[in-house]
Amino acid sequence: SQPTILFLQIRTTEMSGASVTYSSTRGDASQANLSFREVVMRGLAHDKGLFVPDVMPSVTLEEIESWRSLSYADMSIKVISKFVKEDQVPSDVLADIIKRSCKSFRHEDVTPLKEVGGHYVLELFHGPT
Repeated sequence: SQPTILFLQIRTTEMSGASVTYSSTRGDASQANLSFREVVMRGLAHDKGLFVPDVMPSVTLEEIESWRSLSYADMSIKVISKFVKEDQVPSDVLADIIKRSCKSFRHEDVTPLKEVGGHYVLELFHGPT
């Protein structure tokens, strides 16, 4: 049997006050344009696909530069806030969820980047699975 190849078209856009919507990688119309809250509660799409953003929010070079000195938790808040707006989760609640989640990791950098043989490896084993 031939492998299935799926191509996703993801647009980059300036976001207004509304959160990004998500659709299943399997393309079922009933699993399209769902809210953040809906996809978090479902986990996997009913058609067994993964939920992916319908659009990718824009990030300016100035924003990226301003994030350079942030902690992992604070940077996570900035990035996730691009996808999840006040219409889905109030910003103070989102920040609290992210900060509490990052506290469960055993390394101060949460996911440290290590150089190994001239390559950089992101260690993802310091927190809960």
